[in-house]
Amino acid sequence: MNDFASAKVLHTLPWNSAYITSLAFIGNDQVAAANKKGDILVWNLAVPEGKTPDPVRRLVGHTNEINRILITPDGKTLISASSDHTVKYWDALSDQGEPGSVVLNDGFLPKGVTEKVDKVPPPPAPVEVKVIVQKPIRDLTNHAEWVLGLTQTPDGKTLVTGDDQGVIIVWDLPAGKELRRWQATQWISSLGVSPDGKTVAASQHTPFIRFKQGLEAFVPHFHFWDVESGTSKLDLSKEIPQGMSTVVYSPDGKWLAAAHGNVQTEKDQGKIMLLDPATGKKVRELAGHPVGTNDLAFHPDGKHLFSCGRDQQIKIWNLEDGKLVRDFGKFADRGVWIGAISISPDGRLLAAADRAGQILIYLLTT
Repeated sequence: MNDFASAKVLHTLPWNSAYITSLAFIGNDQVAAANKKGDILVWNLAVPEGKTPDPVRRLVGHTNEINRILITPDGKTLISASSDHTVKYWDALSDQGEPGSVVLNDGFLPKGVTEKVDKVPPPPAPVEVKVIVQKPIRDLTNHAEWVLGLTQTPDGKTLVTGDDQGVIIVWDLPAGKELRRWQATQWISSLGVSPDGKTVAASQHTPFIRFKQGLEAFVPHFHFWDVESGTSKLDLSKEIPQGMSTVVYSPDGKWLAAAHGNVQTEKDQGKIMLLDPATGKKVRELAGHPVGTNDLAFHPDGKHLFSCGRDQQIKIWNLEDGKLVRDFGKFADRGVWIGAISISPDGRLLAAADRAGQILIYLLTT
């Protein structure tokens, strides 16, 4: 079995000081990243050995932070969900657009606090790179609040979105047409849709800042929602009492993974739960990231789950026995969180983004 022992950093891609919120591979040789400023950049990773890839495209149109992006299974469309209340479609393969530029290393996160070095190193010099600027090909404007949840079925037919008023919308993905919606119990912090498109798993919670009722309103909810009827067919709130930062179905439908992350308090323990997608029963609990798990990704081999967290680490888990295969990075109680990860369709590359605005590309297998 692959233990990823030879995995190593292949590229370090700088951007700016804005927190990168989500990543998605476009095929096996391009990666897209979205940040809190509402920008999306696309890098071409197919470069000569020893050369650092530059971004080649900038996708503009969002007016607030982007919370999640994904690539449709056919690799043709990038979809983004934003706090500007919109969901946008982009041509993932086009190289057409207006000429423009982007400044890399524009702002930096001071080093030295975590590492306890004597002298903080100087910031890298800003670099201006020419890119193609592209606009969305479709806008979905049916949400009235921040769109936080975004997921799709493996056949590329169904899209599901959720916002911070607890509204869940199911879409005909190719047509961009709303099929149905329903009201969840609280705002949607993360959601996933089963591969057969029949069930939506949603982690819901009310943030402290918006709370004006009794303490019971603080208790996060976790439901399995029936897509056809929009009714809750399983309430797992007692079994999963914490807010989940990410909820992901494995492509084969065998696993549902949910991770406890940046919800409510910094003292949260970031355990990862592996659930039976049919019953919601907890099959296994992984140690996760002690300070909070931020993102999850299933490896295409169907045998491993990757996670990243607020401890600055990336971890690889064996799904069958729950054991830790290996980890990348040095544990830190505070510092630059790893906020998002993505794995290339062929399983060779891992992209990991941090709050300092840079992306690490790992070569997982040769």
